[in-house]
Amino acid sequence: MKRAGIFGLITGILFFSCGQIQYANTDMPPKRVKLIKDFGEDASKMILKELKKELKTALKTKGSVGAIDVCSKKALEITQEVAEEIGDIEIKRTSFKYRNPKNRPDRYETEALSFFEKTLRETGKIPPYYIQKINGEYRYYKPLKVQGVCLTCHGDPKSMDPRVVEKLRQLYPGDKATGYKLGDFRGVVRVTIPEDVIKKSCL
Repeated sequence: MKRAGIFGLITGILFFSCGQIQYANTDMPPKRVKLIKDFGEDASKMILKELKKELKTALKTKGSVGAIDVCSKKALEITQEVAEEIGDIEIKRTSFKYRNPKNRPDRYETEALSFFEKTLRETGKIPPYYIQKINGEYRYYKPLKVQGVCLTCHGDPKSMDPRVVEKLRQLYPGDKATGYKLGDFRGVVRVTIPEDVIKKSCL
């Protein structure tokens, strides 16, 4: 999907709709927020379901070391396939502690990640989502928590299988994605939705 010039609004604004707090960095009609939220949530759940299924299959058939090989080759591929299946959107997983350099956050993703981390520090809770409006498109962010299966290759290296640690060093020399505990904030799934898709849904 080709993009025009990009600009961002920096300040996060909280507003209410139907008794639920909506998180967006621009003031927009509650109906539009709900459409973006529903679209983004559905796409996020789809990609996470496919990735989790692939990981479980790899762990069962190839073991923890073999699963790393599968994830390193398939994760980005599956993400792209899901985006193409839905159509007219982009999907990306990103984190401050990324493993694959292709998942490094850009300036707007950095803003979203910082919002989640700041809110978690101040309230002890991770907000359910975050929305940005950036010149002709909306970005929906779904936060990710570390689950038990994630600790196989994202936990404390001292507690991980030494073969897994060595494999990660080989594949990702600059790996930042270890040292997590169960329930930690891991990062986000970002779903980018063109504004015209949302406008059509508003008709």
